[in-house]
Amino acid sequence: MNSLPLHLLDQILFRLEPKSLAMMKSTNRTINSHISDPLFESEYFSRLESSLYNLSPGGARYVMCQPLVSSCKSMSMGEKAIQGNFRCYMLGSCSGLLLLYIGGLFVANPLTKRFRYLDPSGSKFIPTLSGDRWIYLAHPERAMCVGFAVDRKRFKIVCILEMETRYEFEINDGDSWRLSKTTINADSKSDLTKWMKPVYLEGTLHWLRNDGSIIAFNPETEQARLIPSGFHQEVPDMKLLLAADDKINRLTLISGTKETISVYTLLGNLKWGLARRIKNVTLKENELNAGTWLCTMASVFW
Repeated sequence: MNSLPLHLLDQILFRLEPKSLAMMKSTNRTINSHISDPLFESEYFSRLESSLYNLSPGGARYVMCQPLVSSCKSMSMGEKAIQGNFRCYMLGSCSGLLLLYIGGLFVANPLTKRFRYLDPSGSKFIPTLSGDRWIYLAHPERAMCVGFAVDRKRFKIVCILEMETRYEFEINDGDSWRLSKTTINADSKSDLTKWMKPVYLEGTLHWLRNDGSIIAFNPETEQARLIPSGFHQEVPDMKLLLAADDKINRLTLISGTKETISVYTLLGNLKWGLARRIKNVTLKENELNAGTWLCTMASVFW
């Protein structure tokens, strides 16, 4: 390939996927030098349809864009940093669309690189802007109150407001904000789980509460229900993780303590069935408090 004219070499390399291109860098020094040229990288990555966006939980002024490359190569190849005047928050994702807040509320499609701006000022649940700081996101652990659902090429944003044992819902379907007539009351008070995004399954958003119960809301029918907890009471050191099992199309609840990790599956009668249980490994107290162990151990099951 060294004897090819540069314009023909570029046409060949532009057709390669990022992983294949990364492997080509080890072919010889000439190709490695050509691929590493900033002009080539700029042109190549501008043709890619998708990338990875790395954002810190509390938002970031730098949006890191890293195309996928070979696992044996550094992920820094083609890395781009975009500095903006506003912090970028990723509030949700569904069916390939992203719900972002970058000085304003946006629904973006990373593949087509198209986006739509949504005015948040009409919302009663989402506080107003103040310079480049969104007051609501001053506490990013509460961002789980925002749900994002995409169905039949339509999207809806649902904000849940918890008031002791009562829950209300505000909906945006792309045009305006409105308060749903649907409300739901729980028998006992339990806060929504912080840092836990709602799970979207079969057209319904599911918010996990600290006691293991779930608030479910269908954005299309605007019907809500309370899925009871599988636990008799809250356990102080118990950590919970809610997810969707795509294989059986059911909700999965993972609970963990210092002794055991249990996986439950929601059955058709709204009862939780124990799928498996394993003995927990010994961890440091600071790791347990951070909750990182639960996310790590969850990967064992899938």
